[in-house]
Amino acid sequence: MPRHRKYLLIALALQLVMVLAGQVSDTILGLSGLFGMGIPLVVAWFYAARRALSLKDASAGGMAIGAVGAAVGLVLAISLTGGSWGLLPLGTLASTFTGWLGAFLGWLLKGRKAHTPE
Repeated sequence: MPRHRKYLLIALALQLVMVLAGQVSDTILGLSGLFGMGIPLVVAWFYAARRALSLKDASAGGMAIGAVGAAVGLVLAISLTGGSWGLLPLGTLASTFTGWLGAFLGWLLKGRKAHTPE
């Protein structure tokens, strides 16, 4: 079972909540792109910062955290709003990148903590 499964499910749940909240709030709907990329950034950061991972494992987990939540969230959002399906690959790619970035930053933080003299 992948190490990142719990974090992937957290990111997925947050993405789905954001999409559904965007259906009732124009403010959230207007910020959905920012939230959609921010969720994997933060969740992947926690994933990598709280575990002893290699850069490869942190990167793979962060990318999965970003890609899965974004793809499912975008499919739901496009289905509910009748939006353009052309947004699916671009939005998924953007969240995959921010998931990787969050995991990379978390990995850096974890590495620095381990080597900081007390």
